[in-house]
Amino acid sequence: MTIAQQFLGKKTCKQQEEPLVPPFETPANIKDAEEGRPVVVTMHAHVRRVSSLTTLCIFATALLVLTTGVMGGMYLYRHFAHYKLRHFRGWCSVPYLPDVQPEPKPVSSELKQMASEALEVNSPKVNFFEEELDIDVKFEQYERIEVPSFERGRHAQFVHDFVANKTGIVDYENSRCFVMVLNRNYVFPPRVLYEQISKMRAGYFDADTQIVRHTMQVVTPPISDLKNVGLFIARDCAQMPIYMLEKANSLVFKRSLDSSSKDLFVEFAGNKVNEFQIINLHDAIAGDNVVANS
Repeated sequence: MTIAQQFLGKKTCKQQEEPLVPPFETPANIKDAEEGRPVVVTMHAHVRRVSSLTTLCIFATALLVLTTGVMGGMYLYRHFAHYKLRHFRGWCSVPYLPDVQPEPKPVSSELKQMASEALEVNSPKVNFFEEELDIDVKFEQYERIEVPSFERGRHAQFVHDFVANKTGIVDYENSRCFVMVLNRNYVFPPRVLYEQISKMRAGYFDADTQIVRHTMQVVTPPISDLKNVGLFIARDCAQMPIYMLEKANSLVFKRSLDSSSKDLFVEFAGNKVNEFQIINLHDAIAGDNVVANS
């Protein structure tokens, strides 16, 4: 037993003499630090240059984006502000009161009182018709006034060309156009009309909406030379027959109160409500794109 113990003890000593983990070689820098010597760590120069260049690129990109946004915003603001000053587009409600009133002739005071009460009941109510306006405020070259169909008027668009001194009426219901001389007594210039509409919408200006009737007649056949009708009228009346209008002879043609109200073209262009009745409207041939009367 003693020999075995001695043999095992020797074997154990040999195993302990061999290290379990290979010896770790201490770097020279760590040795220097352990010995108290100063350690110098060197950083390559290209590392510092890459970091500075990246920061500079990010800053330049951010500055470029900011400058582009500011310049784009200023351009859009100027563009829309310029467009707003040049064009005005909007709707306007115009009071419309035909002067058709009864004329009672009472005999006694009782009949007079009854007639006055009947007059108040049967007096015509104030109606309105709508207008869609497109006004060239800056250059003052044209006005477009579109009037939808209502009780007494047809669906039409009035084009006032201040360069050619012409007024065009686009009859949407029968796809045809009529041209006449621009009447500046009733059609205000674009800037004046714009200011008046703005005051009316603000509520501190009442325009003169008295009705003025114009009796016109069609001159046949339709015109073929569009040089004298103006650029804006020719563009809006493209692919439509265009007829000239002239004042009707009052000695020959008389307006009947029982005439069809749908033969009227009505507009408000600054001064009074203008009614245009074309006595021989049916002599004007309709265009190809005819819309059923509403």
